[in-house]
Amino acid sequence: MYKEDKREGKSVMKQALIYLRASTNEQLQENSIAVQRAIVTSFCERNGYEITQEFVEYASGTDDNRTLWNDALSLAVREGKFLICWKVDRASRSLSIFSAINKHLHLLRFAELGDVEPNPILLSCLIAAGQAEVLNTKTRIKETMRILALTEGRVWGNPRIKETAIPAGLKVRKANALSFNLKVQKIVADLKVAGYSLTGCVTRLNEMNIKTRRGKGWNYQSLYRVLNYKGA
Repeated sequence: MYKEDKREGKSVMKQALIYLRASTNEQLQENSIAVQRAIVTSFCERNGYEITQEFVEYASGTDDNRTLWNDALSLAVREGKFLICWKVDRASRSLSIFSAINKHLHLLRFAELGDVEPNPILLSCLIAAGQAEVLNTKTRIKETMRILALTEGRVWGNPRIKETAIPAGLKVRKANALSFNLKVQKIVADLKVAGYSLTGCVTRLNEMNIKTRRGKGWNYQSLYRVLNYKGA
């Protein structure tokens, strides 16, 4: 867990930089960075890393020219520090990144893979999967927009508003509840991977200022209900 300082015969913590990335902006992905930070921090505490600097960036993982990613990698190489991310796709979703990292894999750590130097074959597979996911998502969105344009005409007004407004509003509320609960379920799943118990997840959600749908803090019962929500 610790490296030996041969000059003084002491065990010292390993120096690390952490890199956190979300694809869009802080308003649309307000919880993403907080979850990544919690998981990476927990990983560092368990494995004897001292975090000396944090890099947070909102940019696409397909862009190899991300300013803060390149700054973090350059600093890690220059100072011989470890560069730690949560998942491989937080570092990159483009196989072309290998030209920049292939000589520095000994300095990279990914919490999802454990405290080991990433295997280049496994790393390439995970990056390729992330790249394919981006392409598939773009294809789905484009095709959905094409089909909607062909099949749905725009209608002004609604002569049956009393018959349709209430059911439509209920449908929207259910959709919003499902979306919110799925997001919280994903956050909790990630926190559990990082070693948090359900009670610990309650504490961590409140620490990250993630509120319930009613804008209140979490307790065990409210989180349990969300985790068991089926969307019926």
